[in-house]
Amino acid sequence: MSAPDEHHDPAGTVYGARRTPRPGLPRDPLMRFALAAGLVGVLVGVFFATGVLGGGDQPVVPASAASAPPAAPPSPAAPPSPEVTEPAATTPAAPSPTAAPTTPPAPVAGPKVFQAVASGLCVGTDDEDEKAKAELAGCSGGPEQQWVANPVAPDLVTLTNAAHGQCLDVEGGSADDGAKLQQFPCHGQANQQWRLTPVGSGPVLLVAVHSGKCAEVKDGGTESGDELVQVPCTGAAPQQWTVG
Repeated sequence: MSAPDEHHDPAGTVYGARRTPRPGLPRDPLMRFALAAGLVGVLVGVFFATGVLGGGDQPVVPASAASAPPAAPPSPAAPPSPEVTEPAATTPAAPSPTAAPTTPPAPVAGPKVFQAVASGLCVGTDDEDEKAKAELAGCSGGPEQQWVANPVAPDLVTLTNAAHGQCLDVEGGSADDGAKLQQFPCHGQANQQWRLTPVGSGPVLLVAVHSGKCAEVKDGGTESGDELVQVPCTGAAPQQWTVG
């Protein structure tokens, strides 16, 4: 007798047939790794799509825009400059012509003879000595009556006696009224400088520069030998001299 069947399978069970294997992971390690990598990629994509890993709709800022400094605010417009009105050009007035002097100035160079208007006598010296006085004498035209005018400025001269080589001088450089006129060695100081100032129709005043006083015959004399002195200028006849 056969041994009793110990299987308790339900009725209709077919014995001896091979069972169909259940699906599972491949046994090849390379296949397993490839399968795992693919699964990870799918999960990462899902996470980004759903925003789990910050994959939401964020604005993309270009790199150049992100690094650029903020634009400076526009500077305020400068106020308009006030309009400057140029003054109208004026035409300078033409200078009025200067009237010509009625009396030309006396010559200021060369030998001069000074003749007194009041007496008609001429100025000379009585001798050749130093400090010889200047006095009136009858006009002879001789060198002792000639005075060489040497300009020292546009309107100033020294007067050197042609005979003695000495200059007409106010004694001691005095500024006093009545100081004597004499000949003295030439030094060119102010008491030897003279300004010939025209008066009237031609005569001149003989003005001492250092004192501003005029040569005049002492006490208004009209005789030969009357000496010359300086006095305040009045322009009277005893102070007037014609220059020849």
